[in-house]
Amino acid sequence: MRINKFTNKRCVIAILSIITLGYTQFTFADPTSIGVGVGWSNSPYKSYSASFYPVPHIDYDNGLFFIDDLSAGFYLYNENNQSISLGARYLSNEFKPHDSDNHRLKQLDTRHTTVLAEIEYSIVTDWGGFSTSIGADVLNESNSILFNADYTVPYIQGDLIIAPTIGVSWANSKHNNYYYGVSNKESLRSGLHHFSANSSFTPSLEVVAQYTLTDNIATFGGVHIEKLTGDAADSPMVDNSILTSVYMGLSYKF
Repeated sequence: MRINKFTNKRCVIAILSIITLGYTQFTFADPTSIGVGVGWSNSPYKSYSASFYPVPHIDYDNGLFFIDDLSAGFYLYNENNQSISLGARYLSNEFKPHDSDNHRLKQLDTRHTTVLAEIEYSIVTDWGGFSTSIGADVLNESNSILFNADYTVPYIQGDLIIAPTIGVSWANSKHNNYYYGVSNKESLRSGLHHFSANSSFTPSLEVVAQYTLTDNIATFGGVHIEKLTGDAADSPMVDNSILTSVYMGLSYKF
């Protein structure tokens, strides 16, 4: 689930669905669940209002095929607490000029969402869960190549699961130039200086919680924070390099 509009990884709720009380066992606590929630996030762009948005939740995994909110795919390997998967993920990054109150940004081109083809490796150990993935834009919108690595250590107490995660993402120059660059034509229209963005890293911190209310119903919520660095933060489109999203909802397990 891509909660934050600018984060580059699956939501850690996916991890909650595969980590049990003895989380060295790679079994699925919630093999099939659906849910809905609401989220709030700010934006890196100048005079771009924070927004509320719906948070859909779909979690299905039969050990061969999975649907994880805005991701879907199949396993190339899934044994011994480890998995390698190949799938597709919706990347919700976007920029709509009319959503900004900055008159210069209103003159820029729209930046669209896209879909990534992604391969991911995950392992669950006594010391937590680690995953790493690499994805590439398949719709020829941004020509993004994104790399992500994150580490999660869950805390489980009865019906409560809390999972803090630290991570880092790398985006290639084409991704950053699409979402944060200013072309020569845009510069002439808007008065912003021309800006060509290089690749950059984005560290992140996320805390996700899940509390089981009944045998079938659970609540979930979380906070995600990430820090733009390098040319992504230095873009003339950007005035906020610290991005925050907060979300919560209910899920139903079948």
